[in-house]
Amino acid sequence: MSILVGILLLGVAIVLATERNGKGKSTSGGMPKDKPEGKVKLMDEADATGVIFGKRGDKLACSPENEEGHIAIFGGSGLGKTLALLVQTLRKWLGTAFIIDIAGDVCKNVDMPNKLIYEPEDPESLPYNVFAEIDATADIEEKNELLANLAYLIIPDDRKDNSTSIFYKSEARKMLIGTFIAFYHMNYDFIEICKLIVECNWMELLDLVTKMRSFKANQFISSFVGTKGENSAGCKQALDRAINLFAFSDKLYGNIRRPKKGEQSISPDKLEHHNIFVNLDTSKLKVYAPLLHLIIAQSLDFIAKRDNYTGQTILFCLDELATFGKADLLDALRKHRKKRSRIMALTQSIADLDLIYGRDERKAMMDNFAFRVILGSEDPDTQEYFSKQIGERTVEKTRISTTKRPTKTIKQLQYGIGEYTMHGTEITTTEHEYEHVERIIPPAELGRLSDYLILLSHDGYMKLKKNFPPRDTIM
Repeated sequence: MSILVGILLLGVAIVLATERNGKGKSTSGGMPKDKPEGKVKLMDEADATGVIFGKRGDKLACSPENEEGHIAIFGGSGLGKTLALLVQTLRKWLGTAFIIDIAGDVCKNVDMPNKLIYEPEDPESLPYNVFAEIDATADIEEKNELLANLAYLIIPDDRKDNSTSIFYKSEARKMLIGTFIAFYHMNYDFIEICKLIVECNWMELLDLVTKMRSFKANQFISSFVGTKGENSAGCKQALDRAINLFAFSDKLYGNIRRPKKGEQSISPDKLEHHNIFVNLDTSKLKVYAPLLHLIIAQSLDFIAKRDNYTGQTILFCLDELATFGKADLLDALRKHRKKRSRIMALTQSIADLDLIYGRDERKAMMDNFAFRVILGSEDPDTQEYFSKQIGERTVEKTRISTTKRPTKTIKQLQYGIGEYTMHGTEITTTEHEYEHVERIIPPAELGRLSDYLILLSHDGYMKLKKNFPPRDTIM
């Protein structure tokens, strides 16, 4: 029998390893010390305000309004970005808010005071006044500076531009600034100036500006004197591309304008005391992207000019961020912490951001989000990013080594040559303790979060239950 056992054991692996998880400690994860801080508080539902992340037991995990820290939220369609995070936050938010609301789902599910709604598709919508800040300024030189700044918001620089693009954009801006200055002071409204521009070729436009006899306007168009016609025509084409939406949309002609006497209107300065919703159907995002970029840029510009640490905290919410193209957020993420403003960006995946912003800019953006939330994702890049950020842990494990040795009888012969006869097999088992480093949450598990989410902050990471609103409160 012992011989039979020995033969059978010859077919078994020499070393068998069994692993027992130890408690271990995380070796990385959470927010590195040099990143913007973000503190999470656990509070009773009745007392929780600010950014509402999710539930832990009978408590809500939140970041109150006056705490600092921008928020990035990732999750596939239907996993709760809008309802469990954005709607629930706005229902508890005590400051004011700016919301890009795709399909109007947020607006109809949030009852906030002093609500102003702008709907680009509705010609009868409350008007958005592009010139509001300029109209409110008394000094002519300052008005001209603001008009020049507006041209930069409409034709922004892009870090990925090549030298040719930089040239055409720069010259197109000069045309736009000169035209703004010439015709703003003739009491033209924004859409009227855009229409005037696209109706002219470059020579006709420069001639019209010259006839306004504005020294300041002519300073900006003087560089076109004596230049090659094809270059000037190319600059005019770049300008037309930037403003075509404003020049040709009849709907915007009705709602992008100065308000009539006694009429309520929407402009970035209203954020001090009002909640502004920009409602737009998903199917129209590409069409109205230039308008959204302008409204976002003007609103962020307004926030940048606020005094440090004064006024109510403004929550700047960008739902489905990647769907309407590139918005210039990096500077705002870096500089708005002192302006009592917090940016909440919602999107589906890291891949979406890389596609729009590029990998390097996306990495710089992510470094400036104090709170990062994942509700679930099938995107491998998103899974890997969050798994790596959550960190690793060292666990104690045991390896069991099994060795076998035949038992034998040795007979000594002449000249030192021996022979032996096998009688059976001797088995020896040895345990070895060792340390193993592994991901706290493997990437694939982030695609199976179901009713839970992962929150990364200065405090590390937390697994929370998603905080969906009661069904009877959802429209």
